[in-house]
Amino acid sequence: MSLVAGETIELRGPNGCGKSTLLRIMAGLQQPDSGDIARYVDPIGYLGHKFGLASILTVQENLRWTSTLIGSKLDTTRARELLETFELRTEMSKLIQELSAGQKRRCSFVCLLIGNYKLWLLDEPFSSLDSRGEKLVRELIEEHCRKGGSAVIASHSASPIAQAVQVELGIG
Repeated sequence: MSLVAGETIELRGPNGCGKSTLLRIMAGLQQPDSGDIARYVDPIGYLGHKFGLASILTVQENLRWTSTLIGSKLDTTRARELLETFELRTEMSKLIQELSAGQKRRCSFVCLLIGNYKLWLLDEPFSSLDSRGEKLVRELIEEHCRKGGSAVIASHSASPIAQAVQVELGIG
């Protein structure tokens, strides 16, 4: 299987069939038992089941921390726009541990977007989101791909991403 610029691959299958494991291998976070993955795209943004946020920091501090980790200065104007888009502007000074699960998921997407990654590896990106959040994330994935980015998504979502190539994984 290969992925080209502008394409989304949606991994589907039952729990335990290896969707999350495949994404972690693609991200370089886990080694495969056999075979290998050829990586030609840098940088890669990975958003897993966990939110990837420091719970004792505020939303704003997490954005700065993420910028530091990726080696760039936080563009505060862009950060404000993203916080507004994800309906987190009024939560900027709140600790992550004070946010709902849906707000944490939204914040993790803001962190992903400030990274300016060409390839997004998204594990259950719609979990914990309400219908507005799901619609927003779906639109952002589609826009990312229209602009030449790519995405590989593990999802149980009932409504797939438009134009996504669906790959069924099975156990065994």
